Amino acid sequence: MLPRPRWFLAAAACLAVTAVGIPPALAAVGRDWQPTNWTGVANGAPVPGEGLSAPMPANLPVAEFLSVSYEGQNSCDPTPKPGAVRLEQIIKATYGAGEYIGIPRGCDVGGQSEHKEGRAIDWMVDVREPAQRAKAEAFLNWLLGPDAAGRVAGNADMLGVMYIGWHDRMWRGYDQGRGWAELKGCFSKPEKKYDNYCHRNHIHVSLTRAGAAGSTVPNATPTDTPAPPAEPTPPPRPPAPAQPGEDDDAFMAIGSQEAYVAGDDAPLAPGEVRTVNLAPVPLEASSALVLVTTRDSRKKGRLRIGMVDAKSAVAVKVAKRKAKTSLIQVPVANGAVQLAATTKGPVKVRVDVLGYTIAGGEHPAVGTEAAQLTKGTFSPDEVKVVKVRGTGPVPRKTSKATAVILRVTAKGKGAAGRFAAYPVGGADLGTRSGVIPKKGQRSTIIVADIGDEGLIALASDVTTKAAVEIIGYVRG
Repeated sequence: MLPRPRWFLAAAACLAVTAVGIPPALAAVGRDWQPTNWTGVANGAPVPGEGLSAPMPANLPVAEFLSVSYEGQNSCDPTPKPGAVRLEQIIKATYGAGEYIGIPRGCDVGGQSEHKEGRAIDWMVDVREPAQRAKAEAFLNWLLGPDAAGRVAGNADMLGVMYIGWHDRMWRGYDQGRGWAELKGCFSKPEKKYDNYCHRNHIHVSLTRAGAAGSTVPNATPTDTPAPPAEPTPPPRPPAPAQPGEDDDAFMAIGSQEAYVAGDDAPLAPGEVRTVNLAPVPLEASSALVLVTTRDSRKKGRLRIGMVDAKSAVAVKVAKRKAKTSLIQVPVANGAVQLAATTKGPVKVRVDVLGYTIAGGEHPAVGTEAAQLTKGTFSPDEVKVVKVRGTGPVPRKTSKATAVILRVTAKGKGAAGRFAAYPVGGADLGTRSGVIPKKGQRSTIIVADIGDEGLIALASDVTTKAAVEIIGYVRG
């Protein structure tokens, strides 16, 4: 089947797609990383790599410390808070605007996480990559080293840093005498498939509520903070909709994430042009790979998506009185698209984002007959690694396939959850991804970048019986 310049399909049908580029495989340099079991107090990064160097941020103006205690997430307002945005700006001002820092996470994604209150960041840096590790260590040396007044961890205390997860370890702002301690048994999990779980491919920083608010009210130094009532649980997977990599012209697979719903309360009216923000898509993206679902239209018609007055806008068919799902690539501007319907009555629309493109360039994606990848029972937090390159219809050569399109059919076992697919050597981005119902069975289309040695990792946060099929791939 030849790819079309613009494409769409019903979710259950074969794919014929156009998609965009993805970063080349990470270079072999830096793959000599070795695990260590070091714990203790360090005025900076734990176990610094030898011969690495990178700039540090400028010291903050000297101010009194914010009071730091453990304040776990107990509500949901993912809007990025001023303190988290400030931390993002410090990183980008020092290491470049291309650094990816993820802040918000959907309320229905995963367990407890300060991302859901907009007061945590995930900075995508990889301990296995020397240049990225150097930046991470320089940043942590600044954050936890002496501030402008010579106070150890002064910058962290002024920012209200509650805890940090990085490189198999956790640092607690509310218990600084403990120093860096082992994170979730990671010393015994050196395999790449645990890089995301063990925070080896990103730094996680959670802020207190005062730190997140950007408070400047002087408070006591947190030297006598009592122990928290419960141990914090850093999110096992970052929410950021981008993979680590140096290539700015790249297709970024994010699994699947709901971006927009025009439902019963606000269906799209005939002739209406509606501009909607696609939350997972960054402002600098040029196009997005999306699932568009239309339903409950009184008559057949069409829906245009993109910039509706431009030739690049894509049209999909709207079915009469039933749901129809189309998988398409659409142009975006400032993270947004326009929707317009040519129907005889209102139509309900849902848009899910599967990936996006930074800068220009297009690479075709190919639809195939479904080929079973794996089938079986998944336990919570179990990670299964499977090879997709050269499996079924997926080409063996890296230049021929850079991402894989999957259909995940999951059966509920009494608890609702999510099923994720992500590249080995990359990260599960914490998006909605595959849906596991509490009861019954449900199928979801998701997209995963192909990782090191042609491998992807599969994981579920609840017990489920799942079948994973390959239904297409993105070409290099």
